[in-house]
Amino acid sequence: MEDHQSQNEPPEIPQTESEEDEKRQFESVAEAMRSAKDDATNRAKEAAPKMKSAVAAAIYDLTYGGAYGAVFLGAFASELIPKPVRESFSKGAKAGRDTAKKAKDKVCDTMKPKAEEPSGGEVVIDIDPEPAGA
Repeated sequence: MEDHQSQNEPPEIPQTESEEDEKRQFESVAEAMRSAKDDATNRAKEAAPKMKSAVAAAIYDLTYGGAYGAVFLGAFASELIPKPVRESFSKGAKAGRDTAKKAKDKVCDTMKPKAEEPSGGEVVIDIDPEPAGA
């Protein structure tokens, strides 16, 4: 009868040390959480330099393309616009800067505190002999 029972049970497969290492048996939930945190930290440390490099390359490409496009567009527009129009833009910009400077100076003069005249300590009191409306 022993032979019959042993036939129903699956044969036991001996495990090697590497298979035992691969299987993780946690004794507690805390140990499992600690192990997961350690694994995640290690993988993040491995991925961080790659991610940093990819972000830096993307920012470089974006700023290079933007600067190139702006300069190209400016140079192209400069060649396309006739010289008299460019000169009038230049004169108008200079006139605008001059007017803005004058307005700024006027505001600064208005905001400066005025020097008070020194008084001799006299106080003038104006008293009407008759009340108003009487």
